[in-house]
Amino acid sequence: EEEEEEEPFHKGSLRARRKETFKLPDPSIAFYPDDSQERTGISKNSYVMSNEPTTSTLQVGLWPEKTSFLQKSDLTSKLHSSLKSAYHQYLQTSKTHSAEKGARFGGIFQEPVSKYFQAQDISGRLSPFTESINKQILRCNPRPGKMVIYDLHGSKYKQEIYCSIPDATSWSFPNGVLIKVVRGCWILYEKPHFQGQKCVLEEGEKVLNRDWILQNRKHPQRDFVLGSIKRVLKDCSIPEIELCPQADPACCPIHIQRAVPNLEELNIPKSVSFTVKSGVWLAYPDINFKGQATILEEDHGLFEISATEMKSLHPLQMGGLKVEMPMNLKVIIYEKPHFRGQAKEFSEHIDSVPKFLKNNGDFHGIGSIRVIGGVWVAYEKEHFKGQQFLLEEGDFEDSNACGALSGPILSFRFLQANFIESSITLFDSDLESGKFIDITNQEISDLEEVGFGSETRSIHVKSGVWVAYQQKFFCGEQYILEKGKYKCFFDWGGSNNIIMSIRPIQLEPRGINEPPHLLKAFSKPGFQGECVDFTEEIDLTSFTPCSFKVLRGCWLLYYQEDISDNQCVLEEGLYADLTSCGCPTSRVKSLKPIDYVFEEPSISLFALEHCEGRELHLEDAVNSVLNKDLHFYTQSVWVKSGLWIAYEGSNFLGRQILLEPNEIPNWTAFSGWKTIGSLRPMKQPAVYIRIKNRAQDEYLTVTGNIADTRATSVCVSPYSGKTTQIWHYCRGLFKSKASDTCLDVIGGRDTPGAKVALWTEHGQFRQKWRLNRNGTISSYLSDQLVLDVKGGNYYDKTHVIVNQPLEGEETQKWDIEIL
Repeated sequence: EEEEEEEPFHKGSLRARRKETFKLPDPSIAFYPDDSQERTGISKNSYVMSNEPTTSTLQVGLWPEKTSFLQKSDLTSKLHSSLKSAYHQYLQTSKTHSAEKGARFGGIFQEPVSKYFQAQDISGRLSPFTESINKQILRCNPRPGKMVIYDLHGSKYKQEIYCSIPDATSWSFPNGVLIKVVRGCWILYEKPHFQGQKCVLEEGEKVLNRDWILQNRKHPQRDFVLGSIKRVLKDCSIPEIELCPQADPACCPIHIQRAVPNLEELNIPKSVSFTVKSGVWLAYPDINFKGQATILEEDHGLFEISATEMKSLHPLQMGGLKVEMPMNLKVIIYEKPHFRGQAKEFSEHIDSVPKFLKNNGDFHGIGSIRVIGGVWVAYEKEHFKGQQFLLEEGDFEDSNACGALSGPILSFRFLQANFIESSITLFDSDLESGKFIDITNQEISDLEEVGFGSETRSIHVKSGVWVAYQQKFFCGEQYILEKGKYKCFFDWGGSNNIIMSIRPIQLEPRGINEPPHLLKAFSKPGFQGECVDFTEEIDLTSFTPCSFKVLRGCWLLYYQEDISDNQCVLEEGLYADLTSCGCPTSRVKSLKPIDYVFEEPSISLFALEHCEGRELHLEDAVNSVLNKDLHFYTQSVWVKSGLWIAYEGSNFLGRQILLEPNEIPNWTAFSGWKTIGSLRPMKQPAVYIRIKNRAQDEYLTVTGNIADTRATSVCVSPYSGKTTQIWHYCRGLFKSKASDTCLDVIGGRDTPGAKVALWTEHGQFRQKWRLNRNGTISSYLSDQLVLDVKGGNYYDKTHVIVNQPLEGEETQKWDIEIL
């Protein structure tokens, strides 16, 4: 029923699907006792400590558009001397096997495909085994790293780490830590200088208690022990392991460059030696990445191993492009590498670096860059021309860290967009006809492999910011793509039509104990002078702000004018002076954060008092309520939902008032104004959230195979740190970060007990929800249907349904945690 109903929505378009993955127990963390055992094979005493999963999800292949499952291959051929890799052999047999079994391999496309594109052998294209990649022709783009260590029990103390730390023993975390890896992959060591037991972390969150090091000790650890930290991945280079069968020295080595869930299917001899050519790998004693993993690093010599000790292999990998604080614009450039010499900072576009530095005669070039906040583009020519290089938040310690540019950096520009929802269409025609591909919130490492091809002639960026690459696997020259249309390669700064890979820049959820509201106030205009951070309501008695950076949430600014107090709404953004805030005076009295709301805006204006007479219902902004088309003289107001900003003048000018859901029987008595001049909904910033059930103290979670909507369910479960528990609210929809699909009442039945599932966005009422002030979440199908937990004693007792609202029923109450 769902499939038939949704088909018209997809018809005639080719859309990208979320990555498909294995469900793994938590291979993002692995422990290895010491370096001495690493040279002799797989350790029998490696450890996996915390049961709490990470947000990191391991792929079947290194690259995201791989299938989420494998059919058992009937490989019978022996390893022999051949120029073809084991991947190629596996691909040929698995394609044949899939056809025989009728297996349907997942891909990045949703059916039906565009009439201009006929998918050919998608199962073969998207197999995780392909011929080896020639790494020599790829020019990798360096990226910064970042890891944050928080005290486990609510303390605000934290350590931000951007590079390897040889000695971290001075840091004090008595009760354990929560580690958030923002970018890159890292290894924690028990002892200084990268010695002792170790633990590997991919991007995501992980809790480590003070007993994370398991040894046969008579006395447990009293404090959390952390000796040193090593950053092990700095770009998206291709990992590689070389396997050499010991029984047949004449046999050509096997080069493995992607994750292998079952090494037995490659018919590897019982005894092999191997060398890690590049990257960091996790070796598992069981298939499908199960068991106690062992860390295999580069430059550790030759390993000898039996096939019984290593059944599957997974390379560590960097995640996608991300930004944490898009409005906190600040870059510091240094004269010398490794952040030495003279420094100069800026928080605005720099169209000419030489002009910017003209008063610093001793500043000779840029040796290193530190991006404090925001996402930036560096250009090799002035006025934002020439080759481009994306600068994420973090440290670029020398010229090699900006290795994509052939010359010096001569201009900088920051990027602003909605970094939660990203959508783009690539065309192989100049006229936006012919073959095309729609991509939403997804990265594609090889456009040829998915059937689109290597040439793109025009581009339409519908939302977000994207980075296209001239080579596969996010290598080579970069092209920054912002919202709008690009008619040819000149528009995006290329020298030809070649685009081989592409991915979006996405917002990174905030960490633990980070405030949901954050405002930076400056004592002088233009973000100059003393800077003070505010995270909660404050009376400004001793500090007079003159400019603001609103980094998280929206705020109310109260100011005194003559004998009355007035207010201005500060939405997320930059305010260089008080005039840009809408504040006509310098007497700012206080600042107050505005609570987030999760409902679509709706308001009614009335021509008579007490909400009577002619009614004007609005759901969008109106720049003039008094214009010749409306000419509505407002006497009373009913704010039904959402937050609205009323302006005394037309075109959103003049004094402001924030309106919350309420009835205002007499507008003049309430505001002191004669009427309303213009009106608009407040622009609440896009944020990620977790939704916690008040009774169960557990979170709304997506379970099952997220690559197949029909194979997922929505339930409540304990905190996991995974993206399957992260949501965002837009247009009345609760959308999952893991699958980019929406909460949906199955079949659209407006009856109590109907199950709630996930489905692709179609915008019908059965997908729309509002968070009420009493903590319930009601469906647009009916105010008498709210989210509830099914309960009972059956397998689906934790599943989410819609039910009739009951007074005092705590399973129907939900709390929103802002990320």
